[in-house]
Amino acid sequence: MTLRLRTLCFFLAAVSLVALSFARTPETRSGSAVSSAKKTGTIAGSAFAKRRVARLQSKRPVVRTVAAKKRRRPATRFRTSSFAGDITAGDQFSGEDPIVRQAAVNALGNMNGTLVAIDPDSGRVLAMVNQKLALSQGAQPCSTIKVAVALAALSEGVIDRETPLPLSRSTQMNLTEALAVSNNAYFEAVGRSLGFRR
Repeated sequence: MTLRLRTLCFFLAAVSLVALSFARTPETRSGSAVSSAKKTGTIAGSAFAKRRVARLQSKRPVVRTVAAKKRRRPATRFRTSSFAGDITAGDQFSGEDPIVRQAAVNALGNMNGTLVAIDPDSGRVLAMVNQKLALSQGAQPCSTIKVAVALAALSEGVIDRETPLPLSRSTQMNLTEALAVSNNAYFEAVGRSLGFRR
């Protein structure tokens, strides 16, 4: 073997050893991570790496997405039957108008609901059927309120079914479209136009 060839082989071997030493991670140099990896099947970081990760995690801001917030909100579940045997059980009806009460009981039938009839001039309760349900904690009306807002706006002449309301710079909608897609912004705008008094 010539001197040139020996020098070239030595040079290549030296370069490869240097490259291998740079390619090693701090964990593999210490040997502790390799031995723990053989025992547990996982690679443990060095103390420096653990401190660095802990520091970075404490500085990192917590970002909560809208989807995550929505998932956390508890959903209302209704598990009560729509039908009931005797909806008047336990009602205290002294002082109620007997004719209005009988009409309310007949209207409900065997449906598990409640009916409260109030004199609009005086505020007197004329009848309250299924008082246990009427006086219990209520559920949010959600989109059912949209029908009442729409009927009030129609009867007051604020809108008709084809009146377009601008919802943004590029979007407008009429009552028919808003009911079809249950658009919140439309009914909020109608409610504001209607006003509290009406």
